[in-house]
Amino acid sequence: MQRYNFTNPVFLLKIEFMLHRFFILFSLLFLTTCDDGDIITVDLEFDRNLEYCDNNTDSFLIYDFRADPNESLSITIDRGTDQEFPFTVATPILTPTQFTIDGSTNRFIYRTYNRAIDGDELCDPIPPADLTIVEDYESLSGNIFVTVTIDDDDGDGIPSDLEGRDPNGDGDFSDAINSDASGPFPDDIPDYLDEDDDNDNVKTINEIDTDNADGDNDPTTNPLDTDGDGIPNYLDDDDDGDMTPTMREDENGDKDPRNDQNTNSDGILIPHYLNDLETMTYSFVGLIDENQYVRTVTASFLITDFSLEILSGEEIDFGTLTYPITIIQELED
Repeated sequence: MQRYNFTNPVFLLKIEFMLHRFFILFSLLFLTTCDDGDIITVDLEFDRNLEYCDNNTDSFLIYDFRADPNESLSITIDRGTDQEFPFTVATPILTPTQFTIDGSTNRFIYRTYNRAIDGDELCDPIPPADLTIVEDYESLSGNIFVTVTIDDDDGDGIPSDLEGRDPNGDGDFSDAINSDASGPFPDDIPDYLDEDDDNDNVKTINEIDTDNADGDNDPTTNPLDTDGDGIPNYLDDDDDGDMTPTMREDENGDKDPRNDQNTNSDGILIPHYLNDLETMTYSFVGLIDENQYVRTVTASFLITDFSLEILSGEEIDFGTLTYPITIIQELED
């Protein structure tokens, strides 16, 4: 839709204004209305940093609130079976997820209260005895559009776009690059979802250059490459080029080659898998049996064509919801 704008916090809205209510509250909006032909502009300052409640098995409540005056804006969206988080995967920017506001499953609500509130109170199924809803308005129509962005799906320090999440740029991630799809121990996990891109039992986040020496915040432009073969360590199953695979330089057999160390030619203690003088091949004890990482999800909400009893408008930038989720995937050894 051409009118979408997720970055501009200011919107002009047409208001159906009631005599008993002069100020209508919306997040970081300038609202305009007419009273006897005069145009009135109201500056409102919700911060648009959203939070959510997950204690209802049927739906998620996503909200913003403020004090002085004491108000909240909230949306409710349907919660699927066994759905732990509102959103877990990225959506293409041009095709956000759409929810139709119906006053039942998907809702958009504005409320005022007799005192200041906090998020926990909004999530409580039974509100405190001293908390009263003073005004309660709900839209029975409209749409909620959600765009979910995830910069680093597997939390390995390399942005997903740099790991070949969408090599064709068509919004279809099914053809994502999988660097360890072949070899003695292949897997079917694409790099952007794999915490160990080369399947050598050393996680990618421990094989990249985090010093950012070139200042571009891109670990792929100055990658660690111990043996200088042009293949960065995080994609190299023999990091020191000694013809012994990294996973077979695990002396104590704990599936972590990083803690098996010896000295190199300079007398410095380093792991066997980074020491080309250490060529002993140890028994293969198997691959790490879990693909586990933390993913940070950012969801941006746009509400369109809403109609409250005291307000109607074309669109509102409702705000942004950010939260971490832990992904655990059991792997076959």
